[in-house]
Amino acid sequence: MTICQDIMTFVEKIAPCELAEEWDNVGLLVGNRESRIEKIMLCLDITTTSVDEAVKENVDMIVTHHPVIFKGLKSLIDGEGKGSLLYTLIRNDINVYAAHTNLDFSESGVNTHLAAALGIKSLERLGEGPGKAGIPDKSISLDDFIKQVKIDLDVPFVRVVGKTDGDVKKVAVFCGSFDDNLEVVRQSNVDVLVTGDLKYHTALEALEAGLCIIDAGHFNTEKVVLPALANALEDNFPGIEVFCFLKEEDPFKTY
Repeated sequence: MTICQDIMTFVEKIAPCELAEEWDNVGLLVGNRESRIEKIMLCLDITTTSVDEAVKENVDMIVTHHPVIFKGLKSLIDGEGKGSLLYTLIRNDINVYAAHTNLDFSESGVNTHLAAALGIKSLERLGEGPGKAGIPDKSISLDDFIKQVKIDLDVPFVRVVGKTDGDVKKVAVFCGSFDDNLEVVRQSNVDVLVTGDLKYHTALEALEAGLCIIDAGHFNTEKVVLPALANALEDNFPGIEVFCFLKEEDPFKTY
């Protein structure tokens, strides 16, 4: 019999909790460590649609990237906002485990899989943060690389700051929200940074610094880790059904 603690222990081998940022909230956020686990769903976020899917599929545990409890809760009321989600999870005995910035920093975590999706190899750390830098698997122009990012991440568009000419010899990846540390990017001598969230003023600074940054969207730069994590869980727990929530979508739409 596999219990919740067994799943937690395995995930923490991949993404140790001590790797998480101090402000983060990772680990078991809802549930019981002794609960029997037979079915696991993976997703980026705990939302009404993902919780409904978990209930429908009789899931015992959700492994999510973004924590369902992040900022301090001042109330927990059924039928109101976050309270509604938490009550539904508890009523249906669904455990929720979050691996967030610890999975970003992990050597086999989000940034590593983002780099793999883009064909980036020979990885090294991008400074002290969770980002990675490496070499593309083939010679490519910057303009073609931008087009390839859209194909590799299956996104309809990207936002680009800076030059779009020249060749790509070194690429940095920083999944989710970029931490604004442009100096680390500059010192790494990369030709382009692929990230998921870029602030306006950071974009202006990058432009002035002569850097090229591709903003491919928060959701799109993080979804790449879910299939890999699902496969790892399936391999280690062959008696448990594991699946990714495929109906999850980027909340931003373009018109």
